[in-house]
Amino acid sequence: MKKFLMALILMIPMSVYAWSFPSVGVENDVSVSSNGWTVSVDQNGGNAVSVGTSGLLFTNSDDVRLGVAYDTPLLWGLSGGTSWKYTTDHDHVLGVNTAIDYWGANLDTAVEWNLNEMDFDASVGTGYTAFGLDGSVTSNWDIDRFSYEGIDVSSGYTWAVTDTFSVRPNVTVPFDGSFGVGDITAGVSISLSFGGTPTE
Repeated sequence: MKKFLMALILMIPMSVYAWSFPSVGVENDVSVSSNGWTVSVDQNGGNAVSVGTSGLLFTNSDDVRLGVAYDTPLLWGLSGGTSWKYTTDHDHVLGVNTAIDYWGANLDTAVEWNLNEMDFDASVGTGYTAFGLDGSVTSNWDIDRFSYEGIDVSSGYTWAVTDTFSVRPNVTVPFDGSFGVGDITAGVSISLSFGGTPTE
């Protein structure tokens, strides 16, 4: 209980900053896992519905008719993956990503190539997780235009209510290429497990 109260106190500055702006959106997500399968619904990114197992993930959202991704651990905390998306604009988007995670700190990179528009986008993120608290900073780039698109700053706390049920309040503050504050989002992530090992 003490750790939970401490985490809430540490999140107060960012939460007060977020709720001091009128344009705060609410985006929640829920994931349910059982025997190696995971089903999730995420309002962030266009109400994405995903089903995954053994590193393979199928996704549908407001912007994506069908998405398929595969991620696998490589070595020494390094993982990598590939993805393909068929969007509602009838575009085909290929992606590759890598991530490395050590002692609660992580670094991840992703590159997406829109085959129809010949457009390359990239993101580079760093983050941490310690005692249930987590935070991340992700920078976004338009590669073919050599332009910086902005950053997203996120923070959250995962409260393990039981061994199978956790709740994570979180807030994200985006900044555009000129470091102006965009539409802030806050929400709650709920995770349920009914046996087996969850697949991420």
